[in-house]
Amino acid sequence: MAELVGTSKINGYLVHVEKEDADIDVDIPTHKVEKGINLSDHVERKPVIVKISGLIIRPTPERVEIMVANLEKMEIEGQLITFEGRRIYKNMLMSGLTIQADSKTINGYRFSCTLTEVRIAESSYIPPKRKAVTAPVAQAGRKQTENKKQSPIYHVVKKGDTYYALGKKYNIRWQQLQTWNKYDPRKIPIGVKLRVG
Repeated sequence: MAELVGTSKINGYLVHVEKEDADIDVDIPTHKVEKGINLSDHVERKPVIVKISGLIIRPTPERVEIMVANLEKMEIEGQLITFEGRRIYKNMLMSGLTIQADSKTINGYRFSCTLTEVRIAESSYIPPKRKAVTAPVAQAGRKQTENKKQSPIYHVVKKGDTYYALGKKYNIRWQQLQTWNKYDPRKIPIGVKLRVG
C-alpha cells in the first residue's frame, strides 16, 4: 500500500497539502522630500513565508504517530526544511504546527503549519594560526657565548608615577615592581630611583 496519495514533501516525507499560501514581499524604505512624494532608492526583500495545510495520512496509526513525531522534531529542533509542493522552498523553519483529529480522517490528522525562510549566519570566529614547529638548531661547531648578567634598569620617579603605570610603560607586572622596590604604592617618593627591569 502506498504511504500517501499526494505529491508534496516536507524534508522528503510525503504529505497531502490541500492549501499552500506563499507570502513573497519586500520593504520599500522611503525618504521624505520637501515637495512631492517620498523618494525610494532600493527595496529590501523579506523572507518568504509559506502557510500550508492538509492531511497526514498513513496506512497504520503507528506510522501516523511517527510522522507527527518527525514534524514536531523538525519544529522544536529548528531543522532546516525543504518543502516541495507547487513550488520548491529551501532553507525554511517550521512554526505553528497544529494537528486536528476528526471523524472524516480515520488514518491520520488534518495539519497546518507556517514555513519561514531563514538565512543561517556563519560564525565569524577565525581560529588562530598555529606556529610551525621547528627543530632546535644544533650549536655544534659554533662559538658559544655566555649569557652576561644584565644590569637592572632604573626609573626616577616623577609626580603621578604609579607601579601600575610604570608596569605598562616598561612591560612588567606592577606586582613585580612593588616587590623590587618596597615602597607603599600610595606613597612612592618623588625623585627616588625605582628598579623597573
